[in-house]
Amino acid sequence: MFLWKSAVVLVGLLAIATLPMTMLVREHWERRYIARLVFSGALVACSAVSALPMLATQILFMVLMVACVDRRVPMAGTWLFFFFWTPAAGSLLGFAGAYIAPITPFLFFSLALLLGYMLHPGLHIRRRLAMSDLYMAAFILAFCICMSLRAPPTTVARNVFTYAMPYLLTYHVLSRVRIDRPELLVRLMLFGAASAGLLCLFETVRLWPLYSGIMEVKHDLWTIDSPRTWLSRGGIARAYGPFAHPLTGGAMLGLAAIGAWGLWHFRGRSGPLFFVAAAIVGGLAATLSRSGLVALVVGIMVHQLLRRRYLLAVAVPVVGLIMLASLPILGGADARFSTDYRLKLVTGVPRALGSHVWLGYREAASQGLLDSFLQGQGIVDLVNVYLALIVQAGLVSLFLFIVFLLSAFPHYRAIRRLDPDPAQLMLARVLISIQAALLPALALLSSWVAPMQLSFVVVAMLVALRAQLKTAYVRRSNPRKLVATMPAQEGEALPALR
Repeated sequence: MFLWKSAVVLVGLLAIATLPMTMLVREHWERRYIARLVFSGALVACSAVSALPMLATQILFMVLMVACVDRRVPMAGTWLFFFFWTPAAGSLLGFAGAYIAPITPFLFFSLALLLGYMLHPGLHIRRRLAMSDLYMAAFILAFCICMSLRAPPTTVARNVFTYAMPYLLTYHVLSRVRIDRPELLVRLMLFGAASAGLLCLFETVRLWPLYSGIMEVKHDLWTIDSPRTWLSRGGIARAYGPFAHPLTGGAMLGLAAIGAWGLWHFRGRSGPLFFVAAAIVGGLAATLSRSGLVALVVGIMVHQLLRRRYLLAVAVPVVGLIMLASLPILGGADARFSTDYRLKLVTGVPRALGSHVWLGYREAASQGLLDSFLQGQGIVDLVNVYLALIVQAGLVSLFLFIVFLLSAFPHYRAIRRLDPDPAQLMLARVLISIQAALLPALALLSSWVAPMQLSFVVVAMLVALRAQLKTAYVRRSNPRKLVATMPAQEGEALPALR
């Protein structure tokens, strides 16, 4: 069985996003690389809506990503393209054939990064241990330990495969590979985000969720079918796109729009870049998600502060507040109910956990401790990464996670002191703006979704960029001293003149 109509539309939307991207290339070989990405992205979309077994689908994703790793392209850029375009790389396509752990594209993408790292030693950089490495390892270790309390060995193994292995591999590889073309890295992220944004726009206009029905096609009960029923706000259907939920899609597209803002200031006015940015912002609007809007406003404000443009930095949040208050679709009855529910969660969940709040109590929902927070769907939807971490792994894990997120900011200050070129400085500003936007956005999302995974990648890229700049700075500061030596003259020496 093959959802060929969905496949045709998916490939067509990817082709539409390809046209402006080819107009932004700076070298001829980039066109050939974009063609390779488009071919791989088309295969990803077609395999997702085909009857190809789920395990084979995941392996195909890994092979395609490894085939797209190139020594001239930052590996993080390739990863970002697939992460935005692949159907909810963190959750939508899951495989439960392994007894000890569910397998997702995020796990296979981390394995693809490891293979690419081993096959391309020219991309490696040598660096010292950074404090972010320690914070990241401490958080993952604490989280897995707290999640594994009172759990059988099988659950412990599932936690390792689901959380520790993919996050550690992704961070380890991306923090140790070169970033020689920062502008190309941002463009590849925008390429995947623009394709996803066009997909969201198509779904809202046509009321056609292109990835719905994959559960029946794959014959896999563990796959999240997105969506079975449309979510709506103000009578308008909310697009899912390649993401597991409109909230996730809105946040991811809002973060990508920050990259478009940074690239716009770096390259200047450009028609193709404007089309790409419009596709991303249009997809964000199609999700009707306030989390994406908050992320975009905070990210632009921080970016302008880093550029010392203080007037616009103040004007952007004011405009954002006016939009949230004035647009009925964002501040109507549904939105007000959602806001009240979130505030009730923030104050009530820690109180309901009691003494378990320190190390977490993942059985809280199943044992009825959170029954007072049931929604109309009969589930407890925490819709807050920080609250979810408290429930699953306690305040200890939450503290370490916040410390890890905040460890990104000292890297920017160090990068500024290492005399970066304009493209490297642009990338550093974009990454810091994205990380700053993630801090409030994670409070509006569920746990362990794509934006949370992106936060690890942002820190890894900052660490890699800082290490690369430090090596170049040391070489410039301590050039190798050349000592001229006369060749030894053999033969009879003439008598000296007196």
